[in-house]
Amino acid sequence: MLVMKSLLVTPRWSELDGLMTPSGRPLLDLSLISLGFSRVDTLEVDPNLPFDPLELPGRYDLILVQADGQGSRLRRGVLSRLGLSLGLDEEQGGGLKVMGATPLRNSEGRAVGFAAAKRGILLAYCEHGLNEVLGSLHQAIHELLQKGSGRVRSRVEPQCWLVECSGDLSTVTAGMDLPMAKAIHANCNAQMLPNGDCALLIPGVENSGFADELKVAYGARLYAQEPVLLEQQLAELLRARGLTVATAESCTGGLVAARLTAISGSSAFVDAAWVTYSNEAKMRHVDGMEPLLTAHGAVSHEVAHALARAALRSHKTDMAVAVTGIAGPTGGSEDKPVGTVFLAAVTRSGSVLSHRGLYTGSRDRIRYQSSQTALHLLRRLAMEV
Repeated sequence: MLVMKSLLVTPRWSELDGLMTPSGRPLLDLSLISLGFSRVDTLEVDPNLPFDPLELPGRYDLILVQADGQGSRLRRGVLSRLGLSLGLDEEQGGGLKVMGATPLRNSEGRAVGFAAAKRGILLAYCEHGLNEVLGSLHQAIHELLQKGSGRVRSRVEPQCWLVECSGDLSTVTAGMDLPMAKAIHANCNAQMLPNGDCALLIPGVENSGFADELKVAYGARLYAQEPVLLEQQLAELLRARGLTVATAESCTGGLVAARLTAISGSSAFVDAAWVTYSNEAKMRHVDGMEPLLTAHGAVSHEVAHALARAALRSHKTDMAVAVTGIAGPTGGSEDKPVGTVFLAAVTRSGSVLSHRGLYTGSRDRIRYQSSQTALHLLRRLAMEV
């Protein structure tokens, strides 16, 4: 079997920037796996030195160059060594484009990179982070592979689905009958993601019957049939339905709001965010909070629901979500160990969703997986509207 390898080239230390990695990993990896690539190697380069894509260590079927805003020398090196030239892009108001290459467009439709097959190399270049163009990149590479560009040929590609798992891979077959659960374990490769969800890699087969059965079995837990950021998908859903949200966070410290507002144009659907970290802050924002804290503690269903309802009333949004928990590594108890998190989401029409999570790992991982569940609660409520 032909093994295809890819290389991600980035300016030194640039992958340490921001709330999410500029490359979008591990979603980038999943996208490439679904295209038939076995692995992604990485190479950091000094963006101030000349760059030659033809003189790289090892032999790769795909080279991904992520300039992350530091790309003048990287871009010149790619264009000159591959024999590519710039021309006018009349479709985009007369701007520049790379002739003979496929433009990579962000969610606003603006070309911020390109993909091309030249001199035996399949290469994609992005001026910023590849996470801006994951969908466009996947489509461009798919088309070039189908044309047999470079040293690779077309193939039946596996599918990559994303399934809500709330930090527990064992739930990937929860609630399914035994034959379906066995079929998933026998035919699919389930990969736990850092956000607590599962990437389900389904073999590329012509018969769609199995895939159709999987869709029915997963229902609302299946939230994407390609690698995509949950916050991006939720943003599109909220925009399409004209919905607004508010957040009230304790242990996540504003992470849910940060992920939502990381999406361009988020002012259309994010109204306000509370970080009610201390008990005093909870009591200042919510009438009747003190007896709830006394009776149930800050980490409880009752407090999560009270926070969500108060945020909804205060900001007059369509939906609100609240998170309260113990991110650790200290603060746990026998009844509520580290990783215990209560979440609640409510709508103006009266719908309510709640979740008690028991997340594991580092403090950062517990907080991030909690924020993922919060986004899922909003997604589920938005789907019902």
